[in-house]
Amino acid sequence: MNIVEFQPPHRARSILLIFMAVLATVFIWSPLYAHKIGQSYIYLRVYENSITGLFDITLRDLNKAMDLNLPDDQITVANLSDRIDEIHTYYQEKVQFFDGEKRLPIRFTGLDKRKLKIGQYVLLKFSIIEDALTPEAINIDYNVLFDKDPDHLGLLVIEHFWKAGIFKNESQVSLIFSPSEHRQQLSFSGYTKFQGFSAVVKLGIKHIWKGIDHILFLIALIIPSAMIRRKNNWEPVTEFRPAIIYVVKIVTLFTIAHSVTLSIAALGIFDLPNRLVESIIALSIAVAALDIIFPIFKRKIGWVVFIFGLFHGFGFASVLLRLGVLGEHMALSLFGFNFGVEVGQVVVICIIFPVIYFIRRYAFYPKIIMRYGAATMILLAAFWFVERAFLNISFARLLKRSIKTIIQ
Repeated sequence: MNIVEFQPPHRARSILLIFMAVLATVFIWSPLYAHKIGQSYIYLRVYENSITGLFDITLRDLNKAMDLNLPDDQITVANLSDRIDEIHTYYQEKVQFFDGEKRLPIRFTGLDKRKLKIGQYVLLKFSIIEDALTPEAINIDYNVLFDKDPDHLGLLVIEHFWKAGIFKNESQVSLIFSPSEHRQQLSFSGYTKFQGFSAVVKLGIKHIWKGIDHILFLIALIIPSAMIRRKNNWEPVTEFRPAIIYVVKIVTLFTIAHSVTLSIAALGIFDLPNRLVESIIALSIAVAALDIIFPIFKRKIGWVVFIFGLFHGFGFASVLLRLGVLGEHMALSLFGFNFGVEVGQVVVICIIFPVIYFIRRYAFYPKIIMRYGAATMILLAAFWFVERAFLNISFARLLKRSIKTIIQ
């Protein structure tokens, strides 16, 4: 089949390069989440046989509530610990949990702090139900700081609840307490395992779509699917069948590899340091993209896919562990997340492959799309590799700080 000679003009090439640079910047960008002044928080983690939580309040508000006069700029866990009994007593008086009319005792399990732009936050870890069936609902009476600040609000956030499909939630608020509405009910009924399973499947899909490093690895592998290399030159395939067979082979090998290590790591049989895994995932993109420019692996690309796929599986497992998804319903969680990952992959490939197959005959595809696309992925992967392997601060943060400095 002859290649259709079509060369975009110089301006089009410049626009394409600028687009790739902007796209690379977007890929390394990460969203931030912040607390708000005038609010304190309860975070709950709901399991079938336990409920644990976290009280979260600024040091300034805690000082105001208890007249502690602790130094905001010198606060440490140590000097907080000196007043911990007073802090515990205050919260036991101001926050009460009930199962019906039965009061659930608060058992404090830890103390920590974190510093945000708006101030220092004191974190009090606690549990209210241990080794007992979680009730269908609990009543909560929240009065923190209401006697000193009538405009203060208390926000309850369910951070984890498997049956409701809630994992690592920090933004969706379930209840808002105020002086006029300080007693409210929180219901846990009406949720099923199917809802939890569906949510885990969605997590797998979203992780693939948001996990741009995994997508770029797939794209780097799929880009040559409709081409064949002859004497170091790329030529379009003449039939659809070999192209789709190549894609199916690549996706199958990748799926088998990451499914194995996802299960092994999630079950605690074997795991690798996260920094090593993330660094190798970045390296996998560069290696796959480099093979587009130079014929490194030729017909051995399947081994590359399988070996790097093993490390991508460890990366998937770290996501599940970080979200706390594997705390219960292990089999359903593993199957659901892996199924979601496969669905996400298939959707990405179904969007990209037809485009690749359609434009394979045009000269700009091997000369511009493949060449410059591979070069862009190599540069981006190199940034990620250096960031993940050697830097304590992410490149995204450095970029944000630089832009902020320029604007100011």
